[in-house]
Amino acid sequence: MITRIEIDGFKTFDNFRLDLRPFTAVVGPNASGKSNLFDAIKFISRLAQTDIREAMQELRGRPEELFRRTAAKRSDRMAFAVEVLLEPHGTDPFGKSFELRTQRIRYELEIAVRTGADRRLEGVYVHREHCLPIRRREERGSLTWNSGSIRYGQQSKPFIATRSGSSEESHVIEIRQDGPGKRGRPLGLSAKEASRTGLSTVTTAEFPHLYALRTLLSSTQFLQIDPQASRRATDRLAPRRLLPDASNLATVLAKLTEETRTEKRPDGLLSDVAADLSSLIPSVAGLVVRDDPGDSEYSFALRLADSLSFSSRVISDGTLRLLALVTILNDPQHGGVLCWEEPENGVHEARIPALMELIRSAAGCTESAGAQTCFQILVNTHSPVVMSALRDCEVVASDVVSTLTPETQSRTSRTRMRSGVSSDSESGLTRFEVEEICPEGDHPSAWNGSQRVER
Repeated sequence: MITRIEIDGFKTFDNFRLDLRPFTAVVGPNASGKSNLFDAIKFISRLAQTDIREAMQELRGRPEELFRRTAAKRSDRMAFAVEVLLEPHGTDPFGKSFELRTQRIRYELEIAVRTGADRRLEGVYVHREHCLPIRRREERGSLTWNSGSIRYGQQSKPFIATRSGSSEESHVIEIRQDGPGKRGRPLGLSAKEASRTGLSTVTTAEFPHLYALRTLLSSTQFLQIDPQASRRATDRLAPRRLLPDASNLATVLAKLTEETRTEKRPDGLLSDVAADLSSLIPSVAGLVVRDDPGDSEYSFALRLADSLSFSSRVISDGTLRLLALVTILNDPQHGGVLCWEEPENGVHEARIPALMELIRSAAGCTESAGAQTCFQILVNTHSPVVMSALRDCEVVASDVVSTLTPETQSRTSRTRMRSGVSSDSESGLTRFEVEEICPEGDHPSAWNGSQRVER
């Protein structure tokens, strides 16, 4: 779970900081930076898995457009930091189990661009990487929502550090082996034009804290459902985990049924998926996964209360979006972070409150059989209907602040996000102010008063 994110020099972010809850909804008008926040999280996630160039190619915009630009200049560096709450136990891909001494970690990363004399982009590299435990006395109070116990370690040595040499060419990223009985010298990686992060090289529990961090960041899901793709029958060998566009939805439903069915529950958790969907769409009576042994694909159908059955080919876009969500929520393998853009799309306004309650109940940390599981859901929206169904503590208001430089009389804009919504006008951000930021029928031309000028 990501409890805090800091961004500087990326797209519209300048010295940006935001604390996050298990369920956080970023509310604001179009072009206020909501999607840019998800882009930043996606970039951090991909940098934990692959090299910088490939990670950048998966974002909106060309690599040089990801660095913050103003009328006066373009930044040549971008910096990120995340503070996380890790699950205390885990298992690596080779079946080796591990236990963490501390669940609270801070990870910092700085990406720099190299340009030629003509300011053309020549390369992008890791300039600095740092990861260290957060001790109890260093907490900022951002975990007030957590009622469970958290492990804090006593050590302060970083798990990853960038050691500077006499020149940029001699910089080294050091990765400390922190597993049981590991007391050797840190693993050193040359930071000269490093094309990927040190974290992305950690693949086993030999580095338990870093492996747990990498697993959390790399498993972040981004739900941007393509109804046309999710309607189709899918190959039996399609990924087991739901893809962002839900194009493997039929396979995930089939595997979920196969893995959880019992003699008493032949449909396994598929019946729970159907029940949650029915709580949002009362006319739904059940789901049927079609598994023809002679076919190489899975498909599914929806059964209604009047006993009529409809194949996935004719199910509405909104129903498919809700089905994809409840499939994730009922998957025993779900966890980490789920980012969902505009959950209101295709969903009837009357069903929004029930949808928000379902999301709210799914997010958080739970303990079962001595194991702690954390699941975080982040959404962004410009819907007043969604906002009205949110609790004050779940709302983050997003807008754009324009700064006026007196010397040049030029303006620079940056994304601002604020939490702590209250009905008390004395305490700061109020519901009324958020409603002014995100007016009814919001679209770019309706954006009045949401851009503030600071001098």
